[in-house]
Amino acid sequence: MPALSVLLQVVAITHVTVVDPDRARPRRDQTIVVRGTHIDAVGPSASTPVPRDARVVNAAGKFVIPGLWDMHVHTDVPGGRALLPLYIAHGVTGVRDMNGRLEVVRGFQREVAAGTLAGPRLVVSGPFLVGRPLPPALGIPHYVVRDSASAVTAVTAVATSGADFIKVHNGISAEAYRVIAAEARRRNMVFAGHVAPPTTVEEAAAAGQRSQEHLYAFMNRCARADSAVVAAALPIQQFVMGTCTSASRTGVYAALAKHRTWVTPTLIVQELVATMRPTIVAGDRTAQFYTDSLMQRVAMEMELPAAVPPSALAAGAVLFRKRLEVVRGLHLAGVPLLGGTDSPLAAGGPGMSLVGELRHLVAAGLSPREALRTVTTEPARYLAADSLGTVAPRAVADLVVLDADPVVDIGNVARVHLVVANGRVYDRSARAALKAAAQKAASPAPPNAGRRGKGQ
Repeated sequence: MPALSVLLQVVAITHVTVVDPDRARPRRDQTIVVRGTHIDAVGPSASTPVPRDARVVNAAGKFVIPGLWDMHVHTDVPGGRALLPLYIAHGVTGVRDMNGRLEVVRGFQREVAAGTLAGPRLVVSGPFLVGRPLPPALGIPHYVVRDSASAVTAVTAVATSGADFIKVHNGISAEAYRVIAAEARRRNMVFAGHVAPPTTVEEAAAAGQRSQEHLYAFMNRCARADSAVVAAALPIQQFVMGTCTSASRTGVYAALAKHRTWVTPTLIVQELVATMRPTIVAGDRTAQFYTDSLMQRVAMEMELPAAVPPSALAAGAVLFRKRLEVVRGLHLAGVPLLGGTDSPLAAGGPGMSLVGELRHLVAAGLSPREALRTVTTEPARYLAADSLGTVAPRAVADLVVLDADPVVDIGNVARVHLVVANGRVYDRSARAALKAAAQKAASPAPPNAGRRGKGQ
C-alpha cells in the first residue's frame, strides 16, 4: 500500500471553473482555498488571496465539481478493504454501504478518518432485513424477518448496533413490513432498500421508506407489441426489470414525488440483466482489482444461466429501453434520483462504474447537469448534510478537478485531474499508486511467498 497523501493545512486551487450542479451557470476563474478538512474560501482569482503557506494548484482550463457519491455499494466483500482506494482514485469521495458486517465497515471508516487508509466517507446499514434465509455460501449478513415479532427484534438489533440506517430486502410480508416502518419511525431511523411484493411502490413511499433501490416493483408501460416480446423474458429479467402493463404510471410517480421518496435506479445493473452477460470476466480491466474469491462471489450473486435463448435477449433489450423510460418518467414527475452502481457487481468496479451509471441517466433523458446532481447535491439532500455536495466556504473539502467540462459531456467525469478527499490531495501520481496497490492486493501470492528458511 503506498503512503497516503499528506493532509496539508492549506491548499489553493487557482484559476479553475467551478461547476455547481444546482447552478445554471459555471463560475469561471475561481480560487478555492482549502484549510485542513474544509473549504475556507471560494471566489474570483483576481480578488481571493492565496495564503503564503498554501500548496498552489494552477487549474487554469480545468473544472471542479463536488466530490462524487455512489449511493449503492457493498464494501464488506472479499478483498473489500483493498478496493476502497479505487473510489478515491476515480473521484468518489462518499458511498452508502447497503449491507455488511458493521464491525468490518466501521473499521474501514475509522481507518479512513485516521488517514491510514485512502477511502470514501461511508454511510452504513449493517446486516439487512430479509424474509427468508440466504445461502450461507454468499456470506451476506442478514436478519430474517418472518412476522411482527421478528421484525421488532431485527429493527432493534440494527438500531442498537449503531448502524446509520435500516435496509429492507426481499420476501418480507406485508405485516412485517408495516412493523419495520413503524419501528423505524418510532426510533427516528431512516429505512431504505428494496421494494418487493406484496409491498407496492406506492405503499413503500407512504410508509416512509426513504429510498427505493434498483427499480424493483416498478412496472413498465408497454404497447401490445412490446408486451408480446417481454413475455419471453427469463424470471430473473422479470424480477429485476419488471413486467408490462398498459396502465399509466403517472399516478405512481406522483405518489413518490408527493412523499419525497428517492429512487436509485442502478441502470448499470439493469443493463447487466438485460444482456445476461457477466460484466466482469477474468482478465478484463475490472477483474485485475478483484481477488478470485470476489470473482466467485460476483458470479454466485448474479446466477446467470449458461445459455440464454435469443427471445430472452430480445426481451431484455425491450425491458432496458422501458427502464430508461421509467427513469425519464420519474425525473419529469419530480422524483429525486440517486446515482448508485451496486459495486462491486457493476462493470468498471468501484469508482469507475459510476461513470457508466451517469451515462445511462443521460440516455434516460436527464441533462448532464441533472445527472451530476444525482451523485452530488441529491446525496447531500438525502443525507440532510449541508456541508456535502457543494463547493462553498465551510463545506467539507471533497472536490474533483476534471480536465474537461462534465456539463458538455457527462463522460468527462472520468477525466480526473486531481481529487481532494477530506482535505487530502491526490494528484495523478498518487491516484496511479492507489490503483497499482489495489491491483497488487488482488494478485495471487507467488507459490513460495511467506515461506521461511530453517534458521528464521
